[in-house]
Amino acid sequence: MNNNANKLSIVITGATSGIGKQLAKDYLSDGHTVYAVGRDDEALAELKELGANPIDLDLMDRDKVIDAFNDIDKIDLAICGAGMCEYLDMPNFDSEAFMKVMSVNMGTLSHAIEGALPKLIESKGRLVGIGSASAYVPFARAEAYGSSKAAIHYLMKTLQISLAPFDVAVSLVVPGFVETPMTKQNDFPMPFIQTTEQASQAIRDGINSGDDVIEFPKKLTLPLKTLGALPDRVWQQVSEKLNKK
Repeated sequence: MNNNANKLSIVITGATSGIGKQLAKDYLSDGHTVYAVGRDDEALAELKELGANPIDLDLMDRDKVIDAFNDIDKIDLAICGAGMCEYLDMPNFDSEAFMKVMSVNMGTLSHAIEGALPKLIESKGRLVGIGSASAYVPFARAEAYGSSKAAIHYLMKTLQISLAPFDVAVSLVVPGFVETPMTKQNDFPMPFIQTTEQASQAIRDGINSGDDVIEFPKKLTLPLKTLGALPDRVWQQVSEKLNKK
């Protein structure tokens, strides 16, 4: 992806923090055109200094998202990485917190897809959504976050089918734990945690390879997928042990 013929026009949501910010930096360093979408003015200014086109945008505002994406001339690659996490502590089920996580994680993604899709159809480009390995196995306290990521998995895999006739490729990213501001709140073990640089490399490699599913690190995602296929009592016991305080 280093010669001029392969330079891409890339939109990244959630570009002002964590994996999204690292992706923006790495794609800029490779000479691509990057539209960095986020709400952190300081991070947007930093990315602008590196050559990005900053877009200060509330992704929960559908009309503003569509208008902003309409103003972009071309989109070859849309990486939808905006999201949030809140944990639920039983026995109190906080429906407000649950719906907030579901609404933000699904709302920002669905609005970005609607805004980017016409341009992706024109360019025969690629749509990328960020899921989570937490969707493979239910974990206590992650009822809201895990549910939202499971919904994202279903959505992206369905879009792989429904957008194929329009020559739009779709990739689902399934990361394990990554060192980001979001994971700093975690008070439990995070095995095989990755840096944002490692995450960005894995995602970019997967996109370059045209992978439908980009999972990393395999030493975490493969065991979780195996656990998810086992009888319920097995993964329930594992989850209970991981979440004991």
